[in-house]
Amino acid sequence: MHFPSDLVAAALLFVGTNAANIRRQDEYVGDFRIWSEQVCAGSGNRGIWAITKGLTETCQSSFKAADNIVKAVELNYIVEGCSLTVYSSNDCGEGAREVKIGSCEETSDIEDNFLSFKVTCSA
Repeated sequence: MHFPSDLVAAALLFVGTNAANIRRQDEYVGDFRIWSEQVCAGSGNRGIWAITKGLTETCQSSFKAADNIVKAVELNYIVEGCSLTVYSSNDCGEGAREVKIGSCEETSDIEDNFLSFKVTCSA
């Protein structure tokens, strides 16, 4: 027995429509790039972090960078009402620096590193 092609096409459209309406379980909040140099350029690029709702309101005690060397952070995007703060301690307790969209936040001293971060959202 063969199904008519119209029925198959309609079934595929229905399945595709439902999948398109599924909301992400852990919503995207923003992203930032980390650097092993005090400038946000050149060969010091250590990668990009995608921030999801599940990462907010909790101290992230590591950037998971090689040798924990993070000298600069560049915030590419963050949703309205949220902010990114980086810290010189691994418990989000000392050396707080808020990172603004499009800016490069650098350590004060070449010997220092950012060791943790926290994203907070007002809503």
